[in-house]
Amino acid sequence: MKQVRLFMIMFFSSFLLFSNLSWSQELPPGNLIVVTACKIAHGHTIDEVVTVARAIDYSADGAPNAVFYRTPISGSDFSENWALRVVYWDDFAHFTSASFTPSGPRNHLNELITCDGNNRTFLKNYSVGSGNAYDGGLNLVSGVAARFCSVSPVASIQDVYSELYAANERNSNAGSETLMQLSHALFGTPAGTEMGTRITIRLVGRDWPDLAKRLDASFPASVGTPLEGILENCTDRNLFNSYVTHWGL
Repeated sequence: MKQVRLFMIMFFSSFLLFSNLSWSQELPPGNLIVVTACKIAHGHTIDEVVTVARAIDYSADGAPNAVFYRTPISGSDFSENWALRVVYWDDFAHFTSASFTPSGPRNHLNELITCDGNNRTFLKNYSVGSGNAYDGGLNLVSGVAARFCSVSPVASIQDVYSELYAANERNSNAGSETLMQLSHALFGTPAGTEMGTRITIRLVGRDWPDLAKRLDASFPASVGTPLEGILENCTDRNLFNSYVTHWGL
């Protein structure tokens, strides 16, 4: 009888172990994004910036995979004419291999907007599960919702990714096409940030209506940081208009 009980304990323990392993989603290779704060010149608009940026020829080898400009529609300390330039690369080797030839659109863009290249942030970016951001590039404007968090000292990026993947699957199964992204800051974090702990959790809509449905489904929101023991000090989301100026994804 004792042998039977021992066998049953070992059987169910093994079952639980492999069940837990099946829920752990492996971290994908990811890509690199470089984020730069910019300021639109006085008397000019984001529409002008986007129009000129879209006229740039990115056909040369070493060009980035995608370029976006984002402007806030919620926040507490964004300055007037503030914008964010977000550039997607394969990796650091791709970033360092890029070379850009001066052109009329590039020169004109530099007259319309100034970007702080000394204080860029480099992030390893992972798509979390499935999604259809910008409808595969067909939509040139969409919405983005982003929040910052710190990773708990006892957790890893793999832990964060697995938990977000499980949470995102529930929304994807409900028909949402909004893409979730996990971005892990590597260089250019705010002063005082503990090494390797800064992340951004981002929702990128197929379009604004799709993102709005996803946000509506998240209410009523829980109070305090979710995923206790894995994340710390998460902020509320900020919302951005996101404009595609180059799409090579």
